[in-house]
Amino acid sequence: MIKKIPIVMLLLILLMHSTFINAEVFNHAEIFDPKQNKVVKVIQLNTEIHNIVASYIKDIDGIYGKNNPVTDDGYAIKIPLNPSVKVQGKWLDTLVDEVYIIIPENEPPFLMVFEDKSKNKLSCFPFKGNIDTLSKILDFNLKIR
Repeated sequence: MIKKIPIVMLLLILLMHSTFINAEVFNHAEIFDPKQNKVVKVIQLNTEIHNIVASYIKDIDGIYGKNNPVTDDGYAIKIPLNPSVKVQGKWLDTLVDEVYIIIPENEPPFLMVFEDKSKNKLSCFPFKGNIDTLSKILDFNLKIR
């Protein structure tokens, strides 16, 4: 019995001992298909994706004119930006840490940006990029069915 106490104490100490794990945070882009109502592809972000999306938001030169941007077709691509991108322009003056690229079937594509997370101010802007280039980078056919 006396020999069991030190062994049990040692096991308890080993189990209770904190182990620090240094985990790298991975950011993923998600391609959502509203017709299937699910994420159809998850892509590990890299500097190429970050840089092209940053260029899209820095090139904003107008506001999306449609009143209701919600669509039930096409694709929606959620792209977190880490590091965040500072945009200062006529139409957008904020720190952007997440962008949604909306690609409807029968309308022109556009960007959705939450300007102020605390107020949830959503703004939509025309998409000035090339869908074919974006498809190639994301390794996913964004062509509308």
